Amino acid sequence: MKRIITMMLVAITASFSAFVFAGTPIKQSEIPKAAQTFLSKHFPGDNVRKAEKDQGRHGAEYEVDLVSGAEVEFRENGEWKEVKAARGKAVPAAIIPAAISKYVSTNYAGRTIVEISRKRGGYEIELSNGTELKLTEDAKPFTGNRGGQRGNRPRK
Repeated sequence: MKRIITMMLVAITASFSAFVFAGTPIKQSEIPKAAQTFLSKHFPGDNVRKAEKDQGRHGAEYEVDLVSGAEVEFRENGEWKEVKAARGKAVPAAIIPAAISKYVSTNYAGRTIVEISRKRGGYEIELSNGTELKLTEDAKPFTGNRGGQRGNRPRK
């Protein structure tokens, strides 16, 4: 009996969590203007299939799915956070820093960038062959951590 009750509580908790943390559907007109400009510039002729607004730790975030299959996440100010290309396509070359484009074409000839996300200190990218790279804007490898230090406190 205890097992059944526990399973029911787990199911209810999971359902509640999914409901609370799911994005709120919004209209295309509710997407920040900077994000709308980004979409029309880098995905011309593609239409918004679905848009959602999430309340993240650092403010609102927007997830936009396009008819082509591409997905773009934006920060509250409309700046792109992550771009996933439609199947069989590459992310728009104009959003990739030049040094990273050069690094990929030199070291991974014939591969394209199918996903790119901005992280503190650099970018995480995924190539068409599944390779994942973490690079700074000038195409140097980065770990994405600060050696275990949090905030601006000096280490002891």
